[in-house]
Amino acid sequence: MRNYCFFVIKKWGFVLIGLTACSLPIPGKAQQNLFNVPSSEITQENTVFFQQQFNFAKSDTSNTTIDYGLGNNLEVGINLFNVNLYTPSDTVANPNFLLNFQKAFNITAAYKISFGTQTGFTPPVHNNSLQIPSFSYFSNAVDWARLGKYYLGAYYANSAYAGSNDAIGLMAGVELPMLENKVHLMGDLLSGNNDIGVAVIGLVFYLSDNWQLSIGAQLPPPNSHNDFGTVFEITKL
Repeated sequence: MRNYCFFVIKKWGFVLIGLTACSLPIPGKAQQNLFNVPSSEITQENTVFFQQQFNFAKSDTSNTTIDYGLGNNLEVGINLFNVNLYTPSDTVANPNFLLNFQKAFNITAAYKISFGTQTGFTPPVHNNSLQIPSFSYFSNAVDWARLGKYYLGAYYANSAYAGSNDAIGLMAGVELPMLENKVHLMGDLLSGNNDIGVAVIGLVFYLSDNWQLSIGAQLPPPNSHNDFGTVFEITKL
């Protein structure tokens, strides 16, 4: 099952975040991704961002992201998503091999916007079904330093990526320092009655040499067919 994390808000939330951030010129350093939501923090020029995620639920999967910073607030990379480690059924879905990019714009020192996409194909590893999954998004990001980081956006995902039902949804997340730059509370949520509608809440541990370890609980939205589970994530900034 695909995992992505987001929060349902009213449409005027975009405006509220932007207006509030304009008065808070506090820069900060953030994890490029939350559990799965792009955070608008772009990989620095000529450096590599790596994230490995394991999702343990009814089916166990692996998701890998590698990005490269091109400078000028632009990054490109690859994703290998939905690699089945275990499934109780005889049917195993093909993984998603995706190319991604993200571009950000600094509006103030504390507020930025970004847009990006993850688009590719399903290699015929387990069956001959070839699909073209695609996930595109727009995001707002506010960094209030010790008061936390907040993310709010919207996405479009085709049926090859999100399954049937909702193709459009809202996404958001939060990261709150408990012990600053040591242990942070982190959560994010993806709205939508589809295969990617899910929330994750947990902790991120800041390790040495720009490594991070994140652990979270996966919670499906109401009326969702998705599963409860656990998420483990290793990140290298």
